[in-house]
Amino acid sequence: MYTFLTHCARITHNSTNYRQLEQAAGAFTKWQEIPTQAETHGLAPLLYTHLQAAGVSLPPAIKRELQGLYLRHKHANQVRGEVLTEILTAYQAAGIQALILKGAALAHLIYPQPGLRPMRDIDLLVHPTQATQAQYLLTELGFNAPLPNSQSPNLQPTISQPPISQSPIQNPKSKIQNPKSSPLPSKHLTAASRHTKGMLISVEVHHNLFHDDAPVSMTMDDLTGPPLSFTLPQGVAAYTLGHQDMLWHLCYHIANIAVPFSLIWLADIVGFAERFAAEINWQRVEQKYPRILNILSLVHWMTPLSENLRQTAPLKIGRVPQDIGQEFQGWPRRSLARQREKGYPRILHDTFFPPEWWLGLYYGISSPQSFFWHRWVRHPLHILGLFRQFLRE
Repeated sequence: MYTFLTHCARITHNSTNYRQLEQAAGAFTKWQEIPTQAETHGLAPLLYTHLQAAGVSLPPAIKRELQGLYLRHKHANQVRGEVLTEILTAYQAAGIQALILKGAALAHLIYPQPGLRPMRDIDLLVHPTQATQAQYLLTELGFNAPLPNSQSPNLQPTISQPPISQSPIQNPKSKIQNPKSSPLPSKHLTAASRHTKGMLISVEVHHNLFHDDAPVSMTMDDLTGPPLSFTLPQGVAAYTLGHQDMLWHLCYHIANIAVPFSLIWLADIVGFAERFAAEINWQRVEQKYPRILNILSLVHWMTPLSENLRQTAPLKIGRVPQDIGQEFQGWPRRSLARQREKGYPRILHDTFFPPEWWLGLYYGISSPQSFFWHRWVRHPLHILGLFRQFLRE
C-alpha cells in the first residue's frame, strides 16, 4: 500500500514515472483501502490525477470515490483562496506584512492546480509586533479569533520594526504594533475560525515558525532572503518564505515524533526543490542548512530526484536506508496506555530503537557514522529529555 502511494507522492511525472505507476497499478489488489489511505496522506487529488494521466483502469466504485475527493478538495481550496484574498486585502490596508506558509502557499506556487494540495487550515506569519493586530482584524472579518488573554489591541498605528531586507512587501509608513498587548503564546495565536460557503475555515496567525522550546527559531527578523511572490486566482499579490527558508521549514517538519509522516510533505519538498533548483543558493544551504541536503538524499530513495536536481544541488546519495516508509511507533507518538497490549519490552524497543529511515528524517542525517551516533546516543538521550519534560508538566 505505502509503496504504491509513493508512486504518486510527486507533483510532476515524466513518461518513466507514468510507466512505473501503470506497472505498479497492474500488480495492486487492495483498491478498497486506497481512497482512505490516500486521503490520510493528503494524496487523494494527486493520486486521482496521476492515475488518470497514466491511463490506469480503476474499479468503478474506487474511481468515483477518488473523483469525489478530487472535486471536494478543488472546491475547498477555491473557497480558502477567496478567504485568503479577503484576509490579505485587509492586512495590506492596515499595513500588516504577512507571509503565507506551507500548503496555502505551495498550492499556488508549485502545484499546477491549487486543488491538488489538500490542507486543513491557512497558516500566516507576521511580525511579533503585529500578531495581535492581525488576529484582531480576523474578528472584524467575522472570524472567531481569541486574542491573547482576551485583550483588544491598540489600534493606533505606529512605526514598528525595520522592514525585511529587500522585501517586496515592505510598507514601513503604515505598520501597526501594540506595545501594550499581552505576551504572545508560543509559535502562534489561537486558531481563528469562520464558516464560509458550508466550510469551516481555520486560520493560524504565527509570529514564529517554531515553538519556544524548539532548538531553533524563525521570525520575520530571522529570514535569510527576500520572500517569494505569487498571485492568487483573484489577482491579489501574495508572498511566502524565500527559497532557503521555505526548504528549511519544510524539511524541519517532515518528520515529527508526535505526528505520523504524511506523503504529501514528500511531494512538497521534492516539488519545491525541483521547481526552484536553479534559483536556490545551494552553497548557502550547504553551509547554513545541511539538514536539507541530508533529507533530500534520504527522500531520493522514496521518490527519485531528477538528474537536474542531483547535479545542481551538492547531494551525496549514500546507501539505501533500512526500513523505508516504516514509522515511529513508540512513546510519545502513542501513549503508554494505548500500547500496553504490546508489552513493555516492545514499547521500550519501539521508543528507543526506531526504524532507520525515520531516524534519518527526524534528525536530518544520512551518513552511517551519524546513524550510529544518533541510534545509540542522541535519540535515547532525546527520549529521556522528553520524558523528564513530561513528568515536570
